[in-house]
Amino acid sequence: MHDSHIHLAIKPLNENWERDIQDFVDLGGKKILTQGTDIEDFIDTLKLADEINKYFDLDIVDTALGIHPTVFKENFHTENPDQIYECSKKFIHRFQDIFEKEKGKLTAVGETGLDYFEMYNNGVSEEKIEIFKEIQIESFSSHIILARENKLPLSIHAREQEGSSECVQDVLKTLARKGNGLVTGVFHSYTGSIEKLPDIFDMGFSIGFNAIITYPSGGNVREILEKTPLDRIFFETDGPFLPTQSVRRDKKALIRYGRSAQVREIMKIAAEIKNVPIERLESIADENYERIFG
Repeated sequence: MHDSHIHLAIKPLNENWERDIQDFVDLGGKKILTQGTDIEDFIDTLKLADEINKYFDLDIVDTALGIHPTVFKENFHTENPDQIYECSKKFIHRFQDIFEKEKGKLTAVGETGLDYFEMYNNGVSEEKIEIFKEIQIESFSSHIILARENKLPLSIHAREQEGSSECVQDVLKTLARKGNGLVTGVFHSYTGSIEKLPDIFDMGFSIGFNAIITYPSGGNVREILEKTPLDRIFFETDGPFLPTQSVRRDKKALIRYGRSAQVREIMKIAAEIKNVPIERLESIADENYERIFG
């Protein structure tokens, strides 16, 4: 059992990791890929991964670092257009410097990618939307190049504006332009168009499934899972976000956030959807993890 996308350095995961990781191990957990998404949490992510591995005397936590695409809007939305671009470029250069220093500790590059949902749903002007798109693509391109040059896989975020496929299309175009067919990885928590799945698979990428498949509202993601070959399936929690439906439904639950032990519930639902024994699905998914992130 693996968790291919989690944020261990974010509260409350960073305060309860001994219990949470132990519960994961007790359920047969083997690997966790924790993601740093902002320069502010890179060092914390690296230190915590090292501390956990030493504590459990296991090579259980892998690490990825990258700039989440929404960081630019969150940090620079009040700046004028020229300053947005200038500040964002400096931010990317800082990431590249940190990456060069720490790349020997990394299993993957990410979380990186494009996010058009946040821009269109938070009152950003049309002029700034175009600038944020441009800087996101530039940032994503730099991550792809680092992944290609260092033979590391990518952990990709691609979130659409509702009713559109522009974001995923731009992700695929950027991968084709900058990856030269030499990069691979996982589209984490993919909720985009089913029609884009063949293109994603043709480029050698896989799909990460999390607790959304347990939600009543997760019908589209369950359909995506139905269309995803077994050798392209990864499991993740995106913790501390996206707790499973059983946790959301239980008002008395003491642990109310997403954590790696919940992968077991996610896999159980996935096995039902794929009509395969959970033991077989777990074995195949773990092989997939080792092939890409191992």
